[in-house]
Amino acid sequence: MVSAIVSNIRQETPSTKSFDLTPITGKVHFLPGQWVDVLVQINGRTEIGGYSITSNPSQKGSISLAVKDLNNDFMTRYIHDSMVDGDMVSFNVGGTCTYSEEKNDALLLAGGIGITPLMSIFKNIGEDTDHKALLFHSASCSNEFLFEEEIKTLCLQHPNRLFYRQTLSRNSEQLRNQTFGRITKSKLQKLPVLCFDAVFLCGPDKFISDIYECLIEIGFDKNHIYYEKWW
Repeated sequence: MVSAIVSNIRQETPSTKSFDLTPITGKVHFLPGQWVDVLVQINGRTEIGGYSITSNPSQKGSISLAVKDLNNDFMTRYIHDSMVDGDMVSFNVGGTCTYSEEKNDALLLAGGIGITPLMSIFKNIGEDTDHKALLFHSASCSNEFLFEEEIKTLCLQHPNRLFYRQTLSRNSEQLRNQTFGRITKSKLQKLPVLCFDAVFLCGPDKFISDIYECLIEIGFDKNHIYYEKWW
């Protein structure tokens, strides 16, 4: 268990806040794609919530998390309603759906808030390897494309290795040059899917199961498709 201080709380999208956790002593060791269980004392009770790490492991001294306001559990309400810089929490690192350099080039497919662990992988590939990554994010509306500007900046810094695509799953906005609809087999077939060595999926259960089947139908090796279900 690691004790840490909350800092740098930011409203990233209308529904999602991000923040950093800085350990009081020692360093945090984790792999791209891992998550943490965060524990906090609320009204004399220990509450717990699990959240994916969005930062690159080479980011020394702290980890970054992003939490969507999805429901009324104690941890979500604490994070969105009352958490402030300087608060004390504890956390443990977990998760086995991780990227390592021997997985080479990676296609990252995200549904909604499922972009969080893939952001860690995307940063790691861009900043610490010579491999390529394409991040394809499906969101319900345009203002929910989490980390959009940061991703675009990374792509500009590594134009031959990092690539970014978006699609709006609900066709409720008429935006120029925007792709609409969920990530489907036809959309995947327009990408160089078979040129990638690994595919990482993160999103709701149905998103993962549907995309998994699409990848198999396209001919991608199921042994190189990685995911971890949360919902």
